[in-house]
Amino acid sequence: FTLLLGTSGSSAEGSAVDIYEAIELALTNNSGLRSLRQETIKAYAFQIQADGTLLPSLSANAYLDRQKESTTDDEERNDNKGARATLEQVIYSGGKNSAIRSQSKQVKNIAGMIIANGENNAVGELYARFYNVLLQRERIKAEESAVNTSEQHLKEVSKMRELGLANSLEVIRAGQLLATNTANLSTAKGLYESAHISLMNYMGIPPEKRREVTGKLSVPEAEGTRQTSLEMAQANRADLKKLEEQLGYQKNQILIEKSGARPKITFGASAGYLNPYLKDDRGDDTWRAELSVTVPIFDRNTARGNAIRAGAVLEQDKIALEQKELDIKSEVETAWTEIESTLHHLKASEKVLELAKESLRLAEVGFREGVTPQLDLLNAQTSLTSARLDHARSQYNHLLTIVALKVTEGTVIGWTGEKR
Repeated sequence: FTLLLGTSGSSAEGSAVDIYEAIELALTNNSGLRSLRQETIKAYAFQIQADGTLLPSLSANAYLDRQKESTTDDEERNDNKGARATLEQVIYSGGKNSAIRSQSKQVKNIAGMIIANGENNAVGELYARFYNVLLQRERIKAEESAVNTSEQHLKEVSKMRELGLANSLEVIRAGQLLATNTANLSTAKGLYESAHISLMNYMGIPPEKRREVTGKLSVPEAEGTRQTSLEMAQANRADLKKLEEQLGYQKNQILIEKSGARPKITFGASAGYLNPYLKDDRGDDTWRAELSVTVPIFDRNTARGNAIRAGAVLEQDKIALEQKELDIKSEVETAWTEIESTLHHLKASEKVLELAKESLRLAEVGFREGVTPQLDLLNAQTSLTSARLDHARSQYNHLLTIVALKVTEGTVIGWTGEKR
């Protein structure tokens, strides 16, 4: 059973990763997101401090004082010892404590928005890295096809030279193209390795435990309209909601700063033991209860200055919110414009690829029949490889523009563009 369990675990670790699992791994293991999630711990710390404003503070202290004095007559030693427990409760803080408690809820919401925004952006970045791996894989396929075609052509030309149907220059040209395509294939493999390592790193997987990537460089259709995308962005964008929460937080901060110029009411009580008591050679219990009111008269404009500064920050937050709303509108418009542009380029590349395949077929037939020069055939081979690479790049670019739209809408985590 242990052997079977270990085998299944290792096979799971070495299995291929699809886009669904890649998203889960990135959301779980990405170091940037793990760091952002510490914001919830900070928010919890702020909350327990805010809740503590409802509770009294309690402290205890004890002391032992031994003093020796020398006189002309004899020696004297005075010993003093005591213990005290003190309780203090703020009854009214000028509105500061209630504002802090309101801020604690806003800090929690802001932390959640920061994490949600980070996850939305992280998944968008994951798509770019994941499909870059698939793009580099398609590039390898195109270069391998070019190498195979070049090898086949070199063999044919070599046989034709033996039969006197081709010359040495044509053999050299075929060998040069094969060497070029072989070098391009090596470059494509290196780019694939780099893209693969980059993806694994983003998902928190070390290079020695790399897993294969499965999927197709397929292009889904862009759904919706500019208006629906804008409505979704206004409803889902976490960075926009964060700025809205920030306004409420800063309004409470103004109340906190203004509380410095308001009266404060505090109740205090203490009980303890003193020896000696009232300079008598005996010990006794003591207690004290006090209700104090503190009215600030002049604090050298400290509270007023802090309140003005907090008000200026509030205005800055309002401006930032207005700009974010404008940015979202611009991002939606830009995303849809780029989708339309890349879609036209994708359709054009499909047509170019189709023509390049037909051109190569005709060139091969014509070369075998002796009516097409070799240079035309080599150019057709090169054009087909270029068309394949351009088509793959067009698919990748169009796919990323759709991903960018989903990131702008704030819906990229629930969208994959694929069906299981």
